[in-house]
Amino acid sequence: MAAIEKSDHDIVHSEDIETHSPTNSTAVDETKAEHEGVREERTTPKAWLCIFFLVMTFGSPFWATPTTAAMSSQLLTKLGQVELSSWVIPCITTCATISILIFGANSDLFGRRYFLLAANLVTAVGYIVCARAHNTSMLIAGLSLNGFGSGMAGVALIAVPELIPNKYRHIGVVLADGFVYVMIVIGPVVGRYAIINSDSRWQYVYWGGFVFTMIAFIGLFIFYQPPKHPRGVPWKEAVRGLDWVGAILFTIGAILVLVGMVYTSYIPATDKRVIICLVVGFVLIIAFGLWERFSGVRFPLCPEEIFSSHKGREFGVPFCLTFIIVGFFYGTAVIYPTMLNAFYIDANTSISTQLLLTLPANLALPLGAMLLVAFGRKIGHWKITMIASTFSLVLFGCLLALMTPYNKVTMITFVTLSQLSYGWAAYLSVTYTQLGVPQTMLGLSGGLAGTARYAGGAVASACYSSAISNGIAERGAVLIPKAALAAGIPQSSMAAVSAAAGLGAAALEKIPGVTPQGAEAIGTAYKYAVAYGLRNAALASMAFGVVGIILACFCEDIGPKMNEKIETFLENDALAEKNKFH
Repeated sequence: MAAIEKSDHDIVHSEDIETHSPTNSTAVDETKAEHEGVREERTTPKAWLCIFFLVMTFGSPFWATPTTAAMSSQLLTKLGQVELSSWVIPCITTCATISILIFGANSDLFGRRYFLLAANLVTAVGYIVCARAHNTSMLIAGLSLNGFGSGMAGVALIAVPELIPNKYRHIGVVLADGFVYVMIVIGPVVGRYAIINSDSRWQYVYWGGFVFTMIAFIGLFIFYQPPKHPRGVPWKEAVRGLDWVGAILFTIGAILVLVGMVYTSYIPATDKRVIICLVVGFVLIIAFGLWERFSGVRFPLCPEEIFSSHKGREFGVPFCLTFIIVGFFYGTAVIYPTMLNAFYIDANTSISTQLLLTLPANLALPLGAMLLVAFGRKIGHWKITMIASTFSLVLFGCLLALMTPYNKVTMITFVTLSQLSYGWAAYLSVTYTQLGVPQTMLGLSGGLAGTARYAGGAVASACYSSAISNGIAERGAVLIPKAALAAGIPQSSMAAVSAAAGLGAAALEKIPGVTPQGAEAIGTAYKYAVAYGLRNAALASMAFGVVGIILACFCEDIGPKMNEKIETFLENDALAEKNKFH
């Protein structure tokens, strides 16, 4: 138990001790023990209040993602510039990938408070721009600000767990995503209902996000006062030692790579724009890696020592595992809604049924996280559960390759089990990365882990989308004309039939010579082409999965690090003197 400073009322004068009876002496000892207990490390009520506002801060930018995704097709029709649809969600992840590494790493030098307050302000401005958008370009600008704020808010993912004992670190990581779970479930519902009207009610989705964000800002501004120098370095000295070159190389390189990957979703991969973005981007990323390794800059964004610690098993392996697990998760996240829209949702499907079909994936993920919270510490054996959850994630995700247009229950079961496994594996892998570095480099860990989450998702989404679209095009070129000719449709209409195959029976029946029976046959052929593309994506995810299982086997056991120690205390609260740096 840590020593305490004695105040005047703690001093027991010698003459008093001599006149006390043994009973009174025992009372004094109990009183002293009680005072010592007060100073014992614990999470105070003010710390819990700050945790609540930190969770709000981390969750507030995310509100734009599920709501916008749910109403994007109708919203872009209202705003115009539908050709920009491929950028609506990727603009968020691209901006977040950049900002979370830079601000997460530098929060070790300048403290968490100002970055988190700035995150709320940037996010709030983003919501205003989105709500006032009168075209798609303006909407994308607002969402980009939202993504930038989301990356900055990623500092909360480390700020929450450091306020509670290390033995509950996995709970802290899950807790930081608390409001994100709520938004995953209700966001699609709110988005779909907000856009079904012909008026501008969709704007209230973003105004609601603005109000939520400002509440988080006010709460943090009033109550959250963490150490200003978590690494013990004066700010002027930190500014002189900042990794300016590394930040520029990473920012430009990552933007070019991610933009190039978005391009591949709607233009050929051989297009010069794709090639230039990817080649130049990867060259800059390689240059960034070499700079971090050999420059000797005082405060690098990616210090070599944390990656090489324990031959890479302490942080390097969990970092790569986080990237892989998120990448695999995006396979299911892309496959499942594509499956629903192609096979089970059409113009006659009610809104309630559509929303019901989103629940298996949306509820399974937080359920898996809750299982980690409830049973992670009771089960222990952290390395074994890391391997088991990764294996389960990969197994059920790869089983989606068995998809046909008619085995809905089986596929929903596999999706649910895969998402359930992800809820455990993802948060445990982040716990590994946080406990794999010294407390003075926790921001670096959070920035790198956050980059792995966002970048892994962006890379995987591009890979899976390409696998699906290429598979549909390949198999559709065979199945659709075959079905059309069998239905008696003339060869001259093949181009129009192929273009309208995925648009539904109503679009097909407008083509001369296409009967309702012919439209049904073509629709069935198109479904099998989609199933083939989705199978390709599921098989592609196996590459991520196998590597992930191997990495999980090389992780260390974090059990000895899951102790009673609290790493950080608020400077405006009890126990502030326990902070190593202030």
